[in-house]
Amino acid sequence: MPVPTFHGRIQATYGLTLSSGESPEARAKAIAFEQTVELPPERVSHELVSGVVGQVERLEPGEGDRWLATISYSSTLAGGNFSQLMNLLYGNISLLSGVRLLEVEWPDDLLARFAGPRFGLEGLRGLCGVEARRPLICAVSKPLGLSPRQLAELVGLLARAGVDIIKDDHSLADQPTAPFRERVAVCQKAVEEVNRSGGTSAVYFPSLGGRPRELLDNVGYLQETGCRGAVVIPFYMGLDTMAGLAADSDLVLLAHPSGSGVFFDPEHGVAPEVYLGQVLRIAGCDAVIYPHAGGRFRMDEAAASAIRSNLLGELGTLRPAAPAPGGSIETAALVEWLDLYGPDSVFVVGSSVARAEDPKAAAEELVSTVREAFV
Repeated sequence: MPVPTFHGRIQATYGLTLSSGESPEARAKAIAFEQTVELPPERVSHELVSGVVGQVERLEPGEGDRWLATISYSSTLAGGNFSQLMNLLYGNISLLSGVRLLEVEWPDDLLARFAGPRFGLEGLRGLCGVEARRPLICAVSKPLGLSPRQLAELVGLLARAGVDIIKDDHSLADQPTAPFRERVAVCQKAVEEVNRSGGTSAVYFPSLGGRPRELLDNVGYLQETGCRGAVVIPFYMGLDTMAGLAADSDLVLLAHPSGSGVFFDPEHGVAPEVYLGQVLRIAGCDAVIYPHAGGRFRMDEAAASAIRSNLLGELGTLRPAAPAPGGSIETAALVEWLDLYGPDSVFVVGSSVARAEDPKAAAEELVSTVREAFV
């Protein structure tokens, strides 16, 4: 049979937690075969072994009883869609135990198949009318259960306080308490009125979802009403859906990490710096929300720093995506996080403003703290 011509190779490093007496060489080889031909070695031809089967490039001891195995795959095997790409990197082996995808080196020919963020960090700054190199401020319209009128009042209040981005809470969808189209119309109108009267450039990002046809209709409605972006949940909506929205919708995509925590087991799954820091950027997300190191969700400082570095660092020709730390960022402790995350960030502050007795005063304090730190 003809052997296809391959170009770049994807280098995937896995952490392997072994059972007593288990051979690291045998485990790594089994992964290489499972993720490609899904047959035992004795049933695979020499041509397929040399051209299709993943190659174990490096095997070395890690911490404790863990081993690190770097396996390369021909980039051709990923095709041009995320379903197959992620299936290649973490498909059947996700059903095993003790296999964690720790790091990926992406060849240029693979990255060239994906457009990445349409706007990215600088495009988002431009939409918000922010010329200074400072963090953007994102506040959240919440909680679930408020009426469209109540949400619009809150959105207007946050815009008047000087917030750059007001996003729907990701729990808002098309519930009877705040139907999608009614909510979007009044909240977008509230932002536009504040911008006109105050000369500001706040943007409102509704929570976007729906089945394929409904999703397209909702995208069209957002564009009709003047919304410039949307909150999306890639883990549940699908990575190929993200890539399609990035390519076709002209909306800023603000990714929420809901659901992705199932990956982040210390001995299994996909490392957050790979999924949140690289995969979502390649899929076209312009900004990615992730749990900051001091919040109520489990994320250590090293992982949070790696996510940020991967969102901003060089990745082929893809635009940098905006790191958006969130998850219980308290205004009172914001200064120390400003020092840690720096100016190239979107700070997502939800509960500490929403639960304040005077949300407007809390939002104004938030805005003042960020802007004074980057005068």
